[in-house]
Amino acid sequence: MQKFLLIIIFPILLFGARPDFKAGVSLYNQGAYWEALRIFAELADEDVSLNPQSSASSYMRIKCYNKLGFSQRALMLAREFPASYPGSEYLDDLQFLIAEIHLDLGDPREAAWYFASSAISTTDKKIRKAAREFAESLIGIACDKDDLHALAGRSINRTGQYVALLVAERFLKEGDKGEAIDILFNMRPYIKDEDLRRKAITLYDRFSSSQADTLHIAVVLPLSGALESIGSTILDGIKFSAMNYMDSTDQGIELHIYDNESQLSNTIKIARQVRNDPRIIAQIGPLTNENVKGTAAVMGGHAIPIITPTATENHLTHLSEGVFQFRSTRERKAIAMAEYAVQTLGLHTFAIIAPSTEYGQQFADNFAKRVDELGGIIQYQGWYVGEPTDLSTVHFRRIREQGLEELYLNFQADSLRLDSLLIGLISEGDSVNIYEEQLRPILKKSNPTRSDSLRVKLSHIDGIFFPIHEGNMRYILYQLASNNLKTHILGDENWLDKEALKKDASYISKLTIVAGDRLGFQNINQSFSNEYVRIFKRRPDQYDYLGYDVMGMLLEAAQYAGWSGSKLWEVMINSPNYEGVVNHVQWGGDTRRENDLVFLMDYVDQTFELTGYYDNSGFFSTDSLEAESTSEIE
Repeated sequence: MQKFLLIIIFPILLFGARPDFKAGVSLYNQGAYWEALRIFAELADEDVSLNPQSSASSYMRIKCYNKLGFSQRALMLAREFPASYPGSEYLDDLQFLIAEIHLDLGDPREAAWYFASSAISTTDKKIRKAAREFAESLIGIACDKDDLHALAGRSINRTGQYVALLVAERFLKEGDKGEAIDILFNMRPYIKDEDLRRKAITLYDRFSSSQADTLHIAVVLPLSGALESIGSTILDGIKFSAMNYMDSTDQGIELHIYDNESQLSNTIKIARQVRNDPRIIAQIGPLTNENVKGTAAVMGGHAIPIITPTATENHLTHLSEGVFQFRSTRERKAIAMAEYAVQTLGLHTFAIIAPSTEYGQQFADNFAKRVDELGGIIQYQGWYVGEPTDLSTVHFRRIREQGLEELYLNFQADSLRLDSLLIGLISEGDSVNIYEEQLRPILKKSNPTRSDSLRVKLSHIDGIFFPIHEGNMRYILYQLASNNLKTHILGDENWLDKEALKKDASYISKLTIVAGDRLGFQNINQSFSNEYVRIFKRRPDQYDYLGYDVMGMLLEAAQYAGWSGSKLWEVMINSPNYEGVVNHVQWGGDTRRENDLVFLMDYVDQTFELTGYYDNSGFFSTDSLEAESTSEIE
């Protein structure tokens, strides 16, 4: 009967007046879907210039096909609609319509997705409310487990985030906490919308409170203020480590994150809160030595491990039995450098130029003391304030004066001297010729002068130790070259700047540094870096790795402790070795809570090579280790 009517009415429309959009809407509302379809189909085929309601007509045509039961035809037109009418005001309504079509087809997964998309994108409050109700009902009841997995991993856009949260909520209600926490932590880095963020936090709080064996860890970092960039980067590494751990173990982790703004007063207040929270089994941070001291004063006597990621001042672990220094102390690095320089490199005479800060003083004093104990000689020790922009005026001038004086004394003490040349008592190549060649730029005939010339290359100092602050290296490189000193540069890990060294490689002949990690030469797994970029939208740097490794060490210890906070401290003391991505730990020192492991690296061919390492049993060179492994193979 419907086909007959179509044949009868079509000529009337064809030869009659132009179809009216409002008439089509009226027919649709009356349930006359065939008659309405004829009007909307003709209007939709008209050019937009002739019919300003072209997109509305196309939208109504899709609705008519759906009402008439031609669902696949309706879906095909719906998929074409955005390309045909990219600026249409009906695009948001289209998502709801597609959801309805899938619902009529008995496909709850697709229906849930498009209802969620409509709820996220539409500005119409009534449509948003209805779309949310449908999406939450379908995901909460109708979808099976396969549907839920497909929906949770479909996209990371705003619709995908909303759907993933609904799926996590469903798993949480059904007691599948592992599935729920996987979804939450995989999606949380992408959630920026405030409504979705609040929903994620609410779900995470529900998970945390419902899991009896959740590990509660305090994180105290400067997330604002002067050290914000360092604190935030370390926190990202901590989060990434926690995510990976929960993905592999289904163990719940709750981070209690505090921003101390690098202020001692804030740090002390936070320490009191942490001390009084019985759930917290460990604390990561704070960063600076001063704030570590404040924390130790408040939490002294409590067996909560306090892992300090960056504080390197000597003897911090003596302040509280809870303090664990993740980075090696200045004393440990300075002693290792001194022993390596004297015993392995065979250097005998040294100069030290250091900043007049506590950092520089501790490094310099510990290095000098150990060199002296080993029979080496510190010929010069100098300090500078601020950035080392001018070391030549005082420090390098005095070092050169010492070298020239030594040359003159050797020259004059030589029994042959220049006048011996006149009577032929020496031949070419004797020591006097060597001295003469060195002093030639400032010799005037046979009478030497005491005036200096930077053309004279001096090698009386075997090694110069430069413990510096980050960013200071660029000031020193040129001054070293311009003062014409032939010496072995010994540095701390703030010399670990490959780009700067590559640019000024000609200024340095020999460079050895002591570092607390393997970042200078460690090959990072590419999948690690790629995953980090995917989540945090940037490549990891030294502080990302630091946060990741600190958290990894703590979680490994917690696992051995059986998730027991009361046993964690004891496990950390008695399980001293941990190998992270770039940071390795060997607890030692007087308290067995200082990282004793340090690495020696030589700068060769514009890259750093591992020379050896010191642990709490002594020095191991890479050459000896390679020889041992070769003999074992043979």
